[in-house]
Amino acid sequence: MGSPRLLVLLLVGLMITPIAIATEGRAAPQCDVQDLSAVISSSQGIAVDPGACLIVDIGLRSDSTTLAIDYEVMDDAMDVLMFDQNDIQTYENGQNYRSSFNKEASFESMVGSVWLDWTPPQSFSTKNWYVVFDNSAHDGDEGFGDQGGMTARFKIQLAPASTETYPLVHDTFMLQPGERANLASFSIDSGSDMSYWVHPISGTGDIFIQSDNQLDGDLVIADTSIDDFGGQDTTQLDWIVPEYLDLQNLNLMAEADTSPLHFSIKSWFDPVISPQIVDFSNGTASIGEKIVLDASETPNSRNQIRTLSWDFDSDMVEDATGFLVEASWDTPGMKTITLTAESESGETVVTSHQIEVIDVEDPIAVITAEGGILDLNGDRRVLRTTELVLLASNSYDDHALSSSSWSVDGTPISSASQYVVSWDDIGTYVVTLTVTDSSGNTGSVNSTIIVYDSTVPILVTTDITQITEVTQGEKVELKAKAADEWDGQDALRFTWDLDLSRDTNNDGDLTNDADFTGPTLTTSFDKIGKTKFAVTVYDESNNSDFEVFEIQVVEPPSNTGLFAIIAVIFLVIIIVCGVVLFGYKGIQRRHAIEMLMESGLSLNEATARVQSVVRNTRLPTFAKAAQMAGIVEGGVVMSSQQMEAQSKADEMAAIYGNDSQSQVDPNAGFRPSTPTRQVDPAIAEAALAAFADEQPKPVAISTPVSGKVKSGGVALPAKVQSINHTLKNDCSSCGKPFTVEMPPSVNSAVVACPSCGSDQLFER
Repeated sequence: MGSPRLLVLLLVGLMITPIAIATEGRAAPQCDVQDLSAVISSSQGIAVDPGACLIVDIGLRSDSTTLAIDYEVMDDAMDVLMFDQNDIQTYENGQNYRSSFNKEASFESMVGSVWLDWTPPQSFSTKNWYVVFDNSAHDGDEGFGDQGGMTARFKIQLAPASTETYPLVHDTFMLQPGERANLASFSIDSGSDMSYWVHPISGTGDIFIQSDNQLDGDLVIADTSIDDFGGQDTTQLDWIVPEYLDLQNLNLMAEADTSPLHFSIKSWFDPVISPQIVDFSNGTASIGEKIVLDASETPNSRNQIRTLSWDFDSDMVEDATGFLVEASWDTPGMKTITLTAESESGETVVTSHQIEVIDVEDPIAVITAEGGILDLNGDRRVLRTTELVLLASNSYDDHALSSSSWSVDGTPISSASQYVVSWDDIGTYVVTLTVTDSSGNTGSVNSTIIVYDSTVPILVTTDITQITEVTQGEKVELKAKAADEWDGQDALRFTWDLDLSRDTNNDGDLTNDADFTGPTLTTSFDKIGKTKFAVTVYDESNNSDFEVFEIQVVEPPSNTGLFAIIAVIFLVIIIVCGVVLFGYKGIQRRHAIEMLMESGLSLNEATARVQSVVRNTRLPTFAKAAQMAGIVEGGVVMSSQQMEAQSKADEMAAIYGNDSQSQVDPNAGFRPSTPTRQVDPAIAEAALAAFADEQPKPVAISTPVSGKVKSGGVALPAKVQSINHTLKNDCSSCGKPFTVEMPPSVNSAVVACPSCGSDQLFER
């Protein structure tokens, strides 16, 4: 049992021993903490005992402020270490801090004094910074630096370093042996001053400037190097940027020699103040013309220009400010432009530029007049023998007028500023005014002067007033005359305004529109009723007289009445023709009856025969009496008694021969002779002439036969060898048919109808 128990005790001892050692090795230092204000005022220095440390809180510090720091360590060496608010905890916890403190602002095993200008590293936020004065063997120093010893004292001075208006770099750097670093890149206007000084803290090296294309080599820009600055307090170099490096990208370089290099450097610019004027008008401008003056080429890469002030006419009065301005002048001549540039430091630089202002605009000539009347056309009317004063005083120029001259119809007459004219004869005159400015430019204007007389023409309109009524659409001639004491008839002008409801010349007068011109007008009027028109007469001086006339326009004769008259005439002609035709036919009918009665027919037989011929025969319009009677040339018309006697005679001749005694009408010797009625030839010819265009149609007239067929249709006696013809017809009175046998020697016969007794004409 003893052996196992001993083994356990040994294992526990092994486990406990490392923990104690570690605890002892990582023991946190017990540092006193003081504000900067508590230690900065000590003139004798602050003592730090061996194995102790003191932390000085220097407050919040931003990367925009460079700190000027003075350290002094007396009596014994100490470590002077710079920590920010985050890294200080590493030191306070007893941990390894060698990668946590700011090496540029820290010094190990320091004794003596040193100063540096240090800028906190760039950070997103402002940090609190601490300076540790360590006089102990810190567990995290890895054996580097001071390990304690005896009591040491320190002094510290810390405040913002003085800065320049246009800084480039102001900081402390550390370089390893042979290392080259680009401290800052920049571009600057040519002519600017660049200055920099370097303060070596330890080691040695070179400071110089290179362009971008020199960075990989050993070439440097001339006159920019500080060589081997180690061992010296402070070395400064001033350099003016040459024109060929204007705004070129340049680099401020540092290079360490064979040992580490620790140094502070400050570089700044004094930008050039050199105002530049660019004139886009090439040094020339006309009066009143606005030109652009540009100062944007003035060097200002560091925004060194506070203001730019312009004086356009050298009167020491500011006329404009800014880099881009406009300028103009009212008078010709050489103008001096002054541009003053003021820098942010209050420095001023003045530059000047000249502009020649010339007068290229012609003057404007204006004629005004006292007297006369200005008409609508802009011409001036003046009564003959009346004076008219012409003035040039309203003429103007963009600078100044020097002279004026007058001419009438091209003939120079005066060089005064005003001119008085008067004419005895009427007419149109052109007055010309020419004005000249001080630069020799000229301008002219013409004015038309119309000289007129005051006599007014008087219209003479008796030829028009006599016309009181015209027919619609009918051409009518209107004549106007006028009398004038001064103007002849050839100089008078007449205008006619036929529509007094419109103002076609837009002069506000409804009566003077020149619809037609001339003393005589041939026209027509289309609107029924009263119509008005105006006549105006003008003389050569445009004096006028006018008069308004009224004429009654009536309708022309109606075509309907004319047609009625023509219709009446035709009706009368038709009636006359009808009367003539009716009278002619009546006369011919009566004559036909008389002819038949002369042939032995009774009145009834003759009337019945004529009616039958007219009804059954197509007779011409102007048929003659023989045609109405049915008598043809060579034919014989016989009454019924004669036909009966002829029939008997023929019968007797057929029985006894032709030598028997002829039967004679026993009453023939006692019948009074009927006088023959003659038709008036003049009446007949007039009727025929009225219807001369109607040609009568030919009608076949059968030769009348003697004898009469007895009622009942008994055949007439004839020779044994003769052949009778049977004719059938309908009675024209009762309409009943009956037949008649006609002997060969008879061509026509009038036979009484067996039904009604009406005589009917039979022909073959």
